[in-house]
Amino acid sequence: MAWTASLAHTVRKGFHTERVFADPWAIGRAVLAVALGAALGWARDDLLATTMMSVGAFICGIGTLLAPLRHRLVNASVMALAFSGATALGVFLQPTGWYFLIALSFAAFLAGLWRALGAAPGIRACLVVIGMLITADVSPGIDAGLEMVEWIAAGSGLVVLVHLLPPYGRRHAAQRRKLADVYASLADYARREGAMAARRADGAVGPEGAAASVSPAPFSAARTALGLLPPYARPAAAPLFGLLGEAERVRRALYAAQGARDVPYEALAATLDALARTIATGRHQRSAAKDPAVGVPGPPALHDWRGPLADTLRARLAEARRLAALAVTDAQGATHPHTAAAAPRDAANPTANGSALTPAPTPAPAPAPVPAVTPAVAAPHEEIPALYRPEGLARGGFRRLTAELSPRLTGTPLLRHALRVGIGTTVGEAAGRALGDFWGHGLPAHGFWAALTTMLVLFPDYQHTFARGWSRPVGSIAGGFLAWGLLQFSWSHGALALATVAFAAVTFVVLRTGQHTLNLVLTAWIVFLLHQMGTAQDLVAWGRPADTVLGAAIALVIFLVLPTWHHHRIPDLLARWLRTQQRLLPALLTGYTDAAATDRATLEQLRGAARRAREELESAIGHLPHEPRGHRARWSADELTRITSSVFAVTRCTALLSEHLPADGTETVPELAEFAAPLQGHLAALEELAASGETVRPGELRALFTALSAKSGLAWVVDPAAPGTVSTPRARALATCLRTVLALETLTADLAQDLTPDHAPPSGPEHGPRDHVRRRGHAGRRRGHARHARHAAHTPA
Repeated sequence: MAWTASLAHTVRKGFHTERVFADPWAIGRAVLAVALGAALGWARDDLLATTMMSVGAFICGIGTLLAPLRHRLVNASVMALAFSGATALGVFLQPTGWYFLIALSFAAFLAGLWRALGAAPGIRACLVVIGMLITADVSPGIDAGLEMVEWIAAGSGLVVLVHLLPPYGRRHAAQRRKLADVYASLADYARREGAMAARRADGAVGPEGAAASVSPAPFSAARTALGLLPPYARPAAAPLFGLLGEAERVRRALYAAQGARDVPYEALAATLDALARTIATGRHQRSAAKDPAVGVPGPPALHDWRGPLADTLRARLAEARRLAALAVTDAQGATHPHTAAAAPRDAANPTANGSALTPAPTPAPAPAPVPAVTPAVAAPHEEIPALYRPEGLARGGFRRLTAELSPRLTGTPLLRHALRVGIGTTVGEAAGRALGDFWGHGLPAHGFWAALTTMLVLFPDYQHTFARGWSRPVGSIAGGFLAWGLLQFSWSHGALALATVAFAAVTFVVLRTGQHTLNLVLTAWIVFLLHQMGTAQDLVAWGRPADTVLGAAIALVIFLVLPTWHHHRIPDLLARWLRTQQRLLPALLTGYTDAAATDRATLEQLRGAARRAREELESAIGHLPHEPRGHRARWSADELTRITSSVFAVTRCTALLSEHLPADGTETVPELAEFAAPLQGHLAALEELAASGETVRPGELRALFTALSAKSGLAWVVDPAAPGTVSTPRARALATCLRTVLALETLTADLAQDLTPDHAPPSGPEHGPRDHVRRRGHAGRRRGHARHARHAAHTPA
């Protein structure tokens, strides 16, 4: 995208109004806290108390509205303590003068680094630093400043008090929302896969082409949300942990369904959507259809589906419904689960009612034949022990913060973001102090508004930073005009207090709609708030928008000086993902040799590392379309689409290998161990190809796998225990490994596209028009060779 088109896109995005609002009860509590502070100050006839309590309640109220994952009372208490402590620190730093900028740069850097814990914690950290900025700028002295801090702390305390009021809502509401997003993403994948299956049936695409994909982001967000639960709260949340583990198993079963015939994708999507609504709302979903096998709602097409895959998916969906019913009864305060929903697990494992985390029981004798409609019983989760014992909030947070201190750009680019926030906030404060009077039209020696604008405009990526840089100043200018016009009328102290509460309420409502609407109301609020203290409204009404323009300009310049362009990161991120596959795929193949030696906990850690690496890779690729043309990626948009599809194909094969790991000695396939080392070597070569462009010939892995299969006997799928019959575990392992090899060969062909002369820098100082035509011809032949390589990867052995 050209610079002009890219900037135009950021302008459109900046002024796009979202219809996203916080929880109405949360908004009501924040408004109540601000109203109580204004009422108490008005009753005391104390302007300082009214203003400072409003500031404390307002900023802490915003902190409670930012996508809370912890309990609302915990969020309010931590925000109140941190903000009050920061304002006290600002009072003691006020006498240091310009030396205050040293402490500010360090605090702002930590606030930028705090984003490693999430977007909402990062913004809350910025709000805490803003508290230090306010008192360091406006405090007239230590004693008067501490009095201001007392009233700010009182306003913050009001926010904590109002969060003790009912209604209290469902337990683990944030965790339920994240889990609902997981099941909604699975439903969306089922619909898209159904559409692709219809296109394959019509011949629009090949049998292996254009597969749908599942983003790992909802799964990572749900794991993070569940990991934030304190240890004492995790037993009550056992059904939620089980639902996440069951979602992993449903996802693997959906991967196995690709290419199968007569899969009722629409029915699967409807069932998953119903599960998502049940988890999110905490209420059972009504449906006219009933599943005779499990006694719970389900689409008829799903009941009529036959085959082993159908039995597996029905069993896993039934287990997910059972766990959702347990989560619903827990949310409603009941002590007994829904008996119909609990029946399927009870029939297979009587000990499962005690906890979703019960270890696997001793295998029972083979049951009597049952009708084909009865689903297979879901095996106990191997994921749940790892989910149930996460690393903890403090330990996990410290790990994520220290990981961002690495100067390498293979992770999320938060180190550069933290540096930009630290430098930009310091420069904004210095510029605001030096230029804050704006030739008599602003408040002199007050730089906190320019500094906080710089801090809140800067985001880790180009698109959001520039979008906020355009919309925030325009909203502030419009808010300054609005406040200036309203203040032309006479206002009593009570009327000013009511107007302040009203502007605060509207700010809470439009908090997530866009920076232009938010800052329009926010600027009017700050003008009315400071006017209560006798500050000249004209200086505030014109000075605050000018500070906003100054701070936004500083933020945009800082980003351009110290940028984050995602095209730099994609080769390293792809190499990092391949590095995780070097450990995961050989470990899975080794697990097929001995069922007892499989370390499930280690495999879960490796899968988690691969999931995070793929999530970061897809996030970086998603930012590329809107970055300027001067910062192109190594691969074109079409090539990146094919690479992303190949990466997902390998991920799907990895999930299938995990799905079919041997449960006992009768299912082992020891011949796969010989393929582990060559596979690891090929992945290492692919890592070098992605990172530095080392040459890898497509087709080598396929030829090696064919030779090893014939030499080791892997291709011999006859069951040794029953001659003349096919061994299902061996045939399944052979088919899955072949799919893995084909997926890796396709990825190799996609990565090898740019290793042609036209991608190398042209030699010689001068080039004529014929050189350009010749390079275009090379590019056409290169694309033809790449298509031939991808076709050759899928030819029969």
